[in-house]
Amino acid sequence: MNVFKNIWNAFTYAVKGIVYGFYSRKNITVFLITTLLVAVLLNWLRTTKIKFALIMAAWLLVIIMEISNTAVEKIVDTLHPNFSEGIGRAKDMMAGAVFIAIISAITVTLLMIWDPLMYKLFHLTTGG
Repeated sequence: MNVFKNIWNAFTYAVKGIVYGFYSRKNITVFLITTLLVAVLLNWLRTTKIKFALIMAAWLLVIIMEISNTAVEKIVDTLHPNFSEGIGRAKDMMAGAVFIAIISAITVTLLMIWDPLMYKLFHLTTGG
């Protein structure tokens, strides 16, 4: 029974962390809304399950990266509240990782939906 309690506690802490992230960072909320809108678009385009899964994984990675970025910033700001060039660079690198995840998600999405989107909007085929 102790195992179930530990699992429940881990789940509770994880949910609290996610909720805190959504309330403390507007970017996380923006990325969640974007992910939901992409899901609606994919449903409208009637994409395959594998494309849906891959595109959602790319957008969920953006959310994961932003939550990780928020956690690292919170730890660093708590442990070292004063300015430090090294810490500033580390924060910049975390922001860069989030940016790369966003560019990757956009690229994956566009590559996978371009043809069906063009057909649905303009009845054009691109031959790709």
